[in-house]
This record gives sequence, C-alpha cells and structure tokens, in this order.
Amino acid sequence: MASRVLLHICCGPCAVTPLLRLIEAGREVVGFFANDNIQPAAEWLRRRDGAAQVARRLGIELVIADYNPLPHMRRSLADPAGRCRPCWAERLDRTAAKARELGCAAFTSSLLYSTYQDHAAIAALGEAAAQVHGPAFHYADYRVHWDEGIALSREWAIYRQPYCGCVLSELDRYAKKLRRPPAIG
Repeated sequence: MASRVLLHICCGPCAVTPLLRLIEAGREVVGFFANDNIQPAAEWLRRRDGAAQVARRLGIELVIADYNPLPHMRRSLADPAGRCRPCWAERLDRTAAKARELGCAAFTSSLLYSTYQDHAAIAALGEAAAQVHGPAFHYADYRVHWDEGIALSREWAIYRQPYCGCVLSELDRYAKKLRRPPAIG
C-alpha cells in the first residue's frame, strides 16, 4: 500500500485503532467523515465532533463531507432488511472518489474495526469502489484491536454511540423493549 491513505471514519471510537495502526505503519493518513446514514442530525454532530477529537489528538487532517441524509433515508425505508449493504457501498464509493480527488493511493474504512459489520461484504464493496475510482482498497481486520479502541475512546472521553447510525438501527436496538408491556409503577 502506498503511503497516503484516506480513512473513512464512521465515528471517533471506531477510528482510534485503525488510525493508530496506519500511523504505526508509517502511512500518511487523512480522515474522511462522510456519513449521511447517521440520524438524527444531533447524532451526526456528536459523531462528527468525536471524529474531530480523535483526528486532533492523533494529528491527522480530517475532511468533513456535507450532510444530506434524505437519499439514504429513502433507500433504507424502501428495503429496511437490506439497508446495510447499500449504505456501506455508498460510503465506500464516496471515500474512493474522495481518495482519488485528494491524490491518495489507497483508502480504507473504520467500518473494518466493528465486530458488528460484515467484513467480507465491506471488503468486496471496497474492491468494487477501487475498480471504479482508481485508488486501491486497503483491507485490514481491525477487530483484533476492539478492546484497545474501547479503552482509549473512554480514556479520551470520546462520545460513544449506542447504535449503528440510521434510525432503523436504533429501532432494532429497542425492538425487545418495544414489545414489552409498559412498566407500571
């Protein structure tokens, strides 16, 4: 992998160990916060600020894309069960295009840190985006650093989100509670 890498950052906590590993490997890293999937806007702002805190702490440039959640919302509501793959594809495609624009030889994503994401699908989508836009997709399994990332994000007081990002993932988070009768008390 060439030295200049664009890292798609979904949030501050998920960016910690990918950034540390890339920096330790001698890469010049630029962060890219592009997450139209995050709702509501207040949540997007908290995650943006967390990503900025991590970028500042680790001394990397952070590019923040404009926020336009409506296309993502329409796509997700059209197929709630199949919403994740198009969401990953859109963000990886956007990152690959930005990597080309910024002159980065490669791109990757902090999605590869999460133990909740489908790494095979993300890798395939990253490779597809690389074919379209040119910069190479750098796959690394950052899940092995899960505990380190959690510990550092807590130590650094970085906002830790309770759900993936879209309102449908938050709804999934509360599914069991929504089926229970109200607590009367």
